[in-house]
Amino acid sequence: MGDATVLAAHHLNGREVIVAGGGITGLAAAFILSRHGARVTLLERDTAPPVGSASDAFTAWQRPGAPQVRHSHVFLGRLRNLLRDHYPDLLTALLAAGARELRATERPPLPLAGLQPEPGDDDLVILACRRTTFEWVLRQRVLAGGGVTLVSGATVTGLLATRSAPPVIAGVRYRLDGVEHLRRAHLVVDASGRRSAAPEWLAAIGARPPQEKQEPSGIVYYTRFYRMRRTAMEPAPGAHPSANDFTWVKYAVFPADDGTFSITLAVPLAVPRLKVLAQAAAFDAMVHAIPGLAPWVAPEVSEPIGDLQRPVQAMGGLINRRRRFVDRHGPLALRLFVLGDAAYCTNPLYGRGCAQGFLHAHLLAKALREHPDDPAAAAVALDRRARAEIEPFYRASILADREAVSRAENRPPVEWQARAWQQFLEKGIMVAMRCDPVVFRAMLRMMNMLETPEQAFTNPRVVARTLLVMARGERYSRRVAPPPPPDREATIRRCERAVAAARV
Repeated sequence: MGDATVLAAHHLNGREVIVAGGGITGLAAAFILSRHGARVTLLERDTAPPVGSASDAFTAWQRPGAPQVRHSHVFLGRLRNLLRDHYPDLLTALLAAGARELRATERPPLPLAGLQPEPGDDDLVILACRRTTFEWVLRQRVLAGGGVTLVSGATVTGLLATRSAPPVIAGVRYRLDGVEHLRRAHLVVDASGRRSAAPEWLAAIGARPPQEKQEPSGIVYYTRFYRMRRTAMEPAPGAHPSANDFTWVKYAVFPADDGTFSITLAVPLAVPRLKVLAQAAAFDAMVHAIPGLAPWVAPEVSEPIGDLQRPVQAMGGLINRRRRFVDRHGPLALRLFVLGDAAYCTNPLYGRGCAQGFLHAHLLAKALREHPDDPAAAAVALDRRARAEIEPFYRASILADREAVSRAENRPPVEWQARAWQQFLEKGIMVAMRCDPVVFRAMLRMMNMLETPEQAFTNPRVVARTLLVMARGERYSRRVAPPPPPDREATIRRCERAVAAARV
């Protein structure tokens, strides 16, 4: 079972737990807490998936409460390793359903072709599958394990609590089929995502407000899914990478399960003409214009799949937000724990949401094991670990988005420290990661949430090797860099013409 000592304790035996939200974070909380002996009621506002397979879930599962489910997802090494080490039965079930383990060191940039294996490479493995597949498998495991009652179509409307300081949560109010219900519990977990109403719930019971910081990401992104032809193979790595940042458009290919993959194009709001990518004709024109994508969408290699009414899925209003539910006085409310995007919401472009949510649920179980009869101490322990293990990636998302917006708007940093750091990243790290195995692995560890950006890029060995690459000069950098991007203006006009032609 992995963490046998923890699971054998059954420290939540007899405890009633309510989890609000049946996405990946809520399912993870129900999955983990029920294994510790809790009786979990999972309240999910969307309807149940169709009975059948993971592929049926992709085509027919209606998830208005989670509009991101049919966008590209990547399940980072931090999550895959968490499953490997603590929940191997879930990892086995995902692999049986078609999820793939992709080893990043086996597909390095072209200048690092023939990269030799090293200790630690087994941690640099991601899970590749569609979000609906991961969620469908996790849901099946939750329901098969016992101890969890899932109520579909239920919307939590508020908290039941004592009028004390701080309030003590005793359950929730929820609406089901137009009827208000009350349900009592020993613990309440809010995993209702970035739209969580936790601040309003707390205000209604007289609790202190959470400490909140929020910034827009400055981007919008567009996704389309494809299926490989039976006789086709995934294109081999070449000079043009399958993921890159051209400043005016970021792109990536996301291999998935059942012979599928997706492509996501992320564009800055500072280039409003690129909103045309919401149209299938423009999206197709763009992917055919990008050399790193064109081989994937060649007619003999793949065909588009997905929603015929909305072949391109758009996602805007993206934010980076941090909410803390423990302040200098202690927990805002006892017996309430807020997880995942409801607490730490980051730009989904970086693929951290699912890993953060599952990790947050795992950390909650750890805090409750350490303090089974002291909800205040458990809340403080969870907050401390989240600040150490999740919050650095929220800060990284904020900084990366600010820098991306500045580049898109052609606004160089004002402060010399910021200019120096930008040069170190752009002229150093981004070049060295393509030609130096030490820097390449540092980037992979950071991207997979195995190290914070500070840990990865201030490592003396990484700094020294990056500076060595910078010292080789522009000629060397151009030699190891990918080929230049297509012309921005010409490519945008190509997309606009494609939309105009499709309307004729």
